[in-house]
Amino acid sequence: MTAPSGNPKHLELLHTARQLFWKHGIRRVSVEEVCREAGVSKMTFYRAFPNKIELAKAMLQQAFDESMAEYRAIMAQDIPFEEKVQQQLLLKFKGTKGISAELVRDIYSNRDWGLREYMEQRTEEALKVIMDDFAQAQQKGWIRKDMRLDFILFLFHRMQAWITDEHLLASYADTQELVMEITNFFFYGIMPHASKNHEQ
Repeated sequence: MTAPSGNPKHLELLHTARQLFWKHGIRRVSVEEVCREAGVSKMTFYRAFPNKIELAKAMLQQAFDESMAEYRAIMAQDIPFEEKVQQQLLLKFKGTKGISAELVRDIYSNRDWGLREYMEQRTEEALKVIMDDFAQAQQKGWIRKDMRLDFILFLFHRMQAWITDEHLLASYADTQELVMEITNFFFYGIMPHASKNHEQ
C-alpha cells in the first residue's frame, strides 16, 4: 500500500476517493472519474497509486488513522466516562456519515482486493486499544463490575456481520443509521437514557 504523502495532488486524490467511494462504492468508480473529479492527470494518479484498489486502501488507512487519533484524544480528556461515550458516539456518527451500502459490500465481498483483510487487521488493532481502555474503566467503576470483557469483545466482532447483513440493512434508511443503531445499542442497551446529545 502506498502511504498517504504530503503531496497536494496525492491528498486531493485521497479526498476525492473518499467522496466517490463513500457514495458509490469502489467497483462503480473508475480511475478516470477519480482523476476528473480531483483535477489531476492519469499519469499523476499512477505515480501515486498503482490502481484504484491501492487508492481505496490508502483512503481506509487515512480514515482509520484519523479516527484512532480522535478516539485517543477523547479518552485522554479529564472528563467523566459518560461524556467520553457521548463524544465517541459523535465520532462514530461523523466517521460513517454518507457511507453507502455499496462501499461496505465492496469491502467485505471481494476478497481478491484485500480490503476485507486490511479492515479486519486495523479493526483488531483498534479493538486492542479500546479493550484496554474498557478494562481500566471497569477497574475504576465506570463499567459494570459484573460485565465480562470477553463478552464485550464478542459483541464487537459480531457487529461487522450485522452491518453487512442485507436483511437488517433493508430496515434502515442508510448504512449510517444502522451503524448508529448498533453503536447506541452497545452503549445503552434498550433502556431509555437521559443524555441525547449525540443525536443532535
